Amino acid sequence: MIRSGSGEVPASPPAGFALFGLDAAWPGTRWLDSFGDAVGDEVRWIRLAHSNSAAGELMLLSTHSRPLADADAARGGEAALESVSSRAAFTLVNLTLPERPAPRPEGLIRVLVNLADERGRRHAEWTPVTWRVDGLAVPAWAWEFAGGWAAFTDGLDDVYLAVSGLGGSPDGLALTRLREASAYHFDLEQPLDGRAIRASSAAAWPDGEEIWWERAAWHTDQVRLMPGHA
Repeated sequence: MIRSGSGEVPASPPAGFALFGLDAAWPGTRWLDSFGDAVGDEVRWIRLAHSNSAAGELMLLSTHSRPLADADAARGGEAALESVSSRAAFTLVNLTLPERPAPRPEGLIRVLVNLADERGRRHAEWTPVTWRVDGLAVPAWAWEFAGGWAAFTDGLDDVYLAVSGLGGSPDGLALTRLREASAYHFDLEQPLDGRAIRASSAAAWPDGEEIWWERAAWHTDQVRLMPGHA
């Protein structure tokens, strides 16, 4: 465990794998959203956020260490892609929840969590799409739900990539391997902790974080899942 700063605050080491983001042609705001699994442990995945309110687009792009994901999956007795796609589906379910005070029928959140798990297990049934990673065509697969989408690819040797998005399309995404992360307001070589995330977000949103994507009402895809809905 790395200790950084006063008060012996724990931090995780820098990622030991290549990190990917949307390519430089994509306009909008970028920042470090999260990483995992636990602060102080070896980093297994990093998630970068991309927001373009003018186009109504939000994309959360996760890079997963393929060796670590495969090893974790082997210990847990599941396929790594099931874990990667389930995480992307669960992120999408969270993104599409309406903000309170929209009523939340009892049992609906559990239904949505189970849906994300089920879609992850059935990731082979997701719709084929194509991404370009460093200019090369890479096959990916997408699931659309509640006005958003989740997608993943296993087309790279060293990492798995997954994106959960609102607006735009999961087809035709252009991604690139990051040589440095100044566009996301952090350093690829710095230890990772909550302060790194907060500093990145504050730099991206100096006037306060803009959460334009919050919903005011339930989508019809969600209404159909509500207990008692015919």
